[in-house]
Amino acid sequence: MNLKYADGAEQYRSAYCRGLQPDPELWIDEWADQYMRIPADTGAAEPGPYRTERTPYAREPMRCLSPAHPAKRVVTKVASQMMKTQIALNWIGGCIHMAPANILTLLPSLGLAKRVSGRIDKTVKATPVLRERMAEARSRDSRNTLDTKEFEGGTLYATTAGSAANLAELAARYVYGDEIDRWDVNVDNEGDPIELAETRGTTFGRNAKFYFSSSPTIKGVSRIDDLFMQGDQRHYYVACPYCGEHQVLEWQNLKWSADYSWAGYQCCNPDCSGNGALIEEYHKEQLLAGGEWRAHAEGDGETVSFTLSALYMPPGWLGWTDLAKQYDKAAEAMAKGDLEPMQVFYNTRLALVWDSAQEMTKAEELKARAEDYRLGTVPACGLILTAAVDTQGDRLELMVIAWGEGMERWVVDHQIIQGSPSDERTWKALDERLQRRYLHASGIELSIRATAIDSGGHHTDEVYQFCRLRRWRNVFAVKGASKPGRPVIAQRPSKVDVTWKGTTEKDGAELWLLGTDTAKDWIYNRYGLSEGPGTLHFSNDLPDDFYDQCVAERKITRYVKGYKRQEWVKAKADRNEALDLLVYNLAMAQYLGIHRYSTLDWDNLRAAFTQRSLFAEPIKPAPEATAEEADEPQPEQQALRTPPIPAVPAQPARRRTSRSGYLSRR
Repeated sequence: MNLKYADGAEQYRSAYCRGLQPDPELWIDEWADQYMRIPADTGAAEPGPYRTERTPYAREPMRCLSPAHPAKRVVTKVASQMMKTQIALNWIGGCIHMAPANILTLLPSLGLAKRVSGRIDKTVKATPVLRERMAEARSRDSRNTLDTKEFEGGTLYATTAGSAANLAELAARYVYGDEIDRWDVNVDNEGDPIELAETRGTTFGRNAKFYFSSSPTIKGVSRIDDLFMQGDQRHYYVACPYCGEHQVLEWQNLKWSADYSWAGYQCCNPDCSGNGALIEEYHKEQLLAGGEWRAHAEGDGETVSFTLSALYMPPGWLGWTDLAKQYDKAAEAMAKGDLEPMQVFYNTRLALVWDSAQEMTKAEELKARAEDYRLGTVPACGLILTAAVDTQGDRLELMVIAWGEGMERWVVDHQIIQGSPSDERTWKALDERLQRRYLHASGIELSIRATAIDSGGHHTDEVYQFCRLRRWRNVFAVKGASKPGRPVIAQRPSKVDVTWKGTTEKDGAELWLLGTDTAKDWIYNRYGLSEGPGTLHFSNDLPDDFYDQCVAERKITRYVKGYKRQEWVKAKADRNEALDLLVYNLAMAQYLGIHRYSTLDWDNLRAAFTQRSLFAEPIKPAPEATAEEADEPQPEQQALRTPPIPAVPAQPARRRTSRSGYLSRR
């Protein structure tokens, strides 16, 4: 029986000769026009040979992705279904054929990574020059699997960006990151996944190439927008068919009829002869063919960035009247208070970041309401004091709030205690401030009734120890739980101390979980109030950045595995310590049951202030008024005439009590 064996020497000589041949000198767009095939089984609307002339705006990004182009990073912030994935497929195919090396493809989820890997696999099979270079898929061969595909000169890896291990296992000359606005902000507490991904190309120097694409999300938290601003910010200019004026297609210039029977574009040139007859959609092919990319900034010298809206979609794709229908539907929902459809339209159709802060109270508005009372003193309507402490790596931040009837609030103190939380002296300084008594406008001194200390970060044990010894003073360790529907403060605490037997210690340290989403909803909904129940009052002594911290976060809507999720986010560079402290103070107010006090309870509190302690320091008399001022009530007199409010109820309505078994053993 004659058996045919593979000729290893011949295979070696063939591969060796191909390796000696220089890389084909083609731009990626030229390579795609010559070799790329769009497979029919991917569900593509236009399968067959790829034609750059169908989407002329994709030519320049592909040229910048070519191995010979000096750009290190290419960014496309574009509308959905425009050009992102096909450009990536053309680039990957061109690199495998012309300049093979390891390729790392990163997606926001494992499911999406599998779908993109499957699309790459079908594209390779449909493109002869790629099929020749890719290892054949066999059941017992790991060279060509769903997430790993070997080819001559390198390997393609398709995986998720949600694991630090996926970003640290290999070196890759080419890195493609898709939908980066859906990536985790901090992967396994090891940093920004974009920076981690780019470190994979460190050893390749200037030969490394990175391609990041996504539709944007929220202003201040959109990573694709940050990368776009880092680059030269290129926009696609098209020439008006009537006057020849080059312009960027802007949404506000699109006009349409009430019945959506037609839609046209208004030229930006006021002297255009065709303004009476709007640019029709059948002109779009001419517009796109004659378009050109123009940079709006110098950039960092390494990043080339592009942005494109759905107004540029080729004829036969999503039309202008379809966009008009979607916009009107989103505007109708927005008028009813539902901002989500308009956010989706801005992000996925216009490729613009959505500024949810446009419906929120601005920091300048809060600062304009600052009142003339000194920090460290309690205004006349202040009732009960609570405190909150935020734990940072090099400091502790303290805020004291005075609560009045109807949950009206005053910021009466805000201090920063410099020093590492791992240093006992820092906690000693905090303890001294928590024991301070604050002078009320009536002359009575008030003490802090309850304190919440953030246990997150790297100093959890120090927080537990500090709170463990001061439970009798209502000093509690807290931790935020960012989940919708949770109460502001849990019904009972979690025990965090265990005995030597491994069982929970009954009287050990406690941790209170807080519903931060619920608390922030409550706080933000009352920022607009200037007086009455729920109002938050500020002192003129507070610094300007305090107000920025109060409104640092925004509520956005995201879809996770097909389910809608609303969450609070902030820009990476913004600080939000003041907002966190307001959340912790609200939790302490609910711990004390202040939100359940009735009008009779408040009346009893005010009545208790009519009797001052015999041992309190006498109130200094106000300076004598002139004859003209005699009839005018002075600020001090006004404060004294206001019904005073005590620090504690005459019959304290304690919600919870706690004792420390730890202290009883000492």
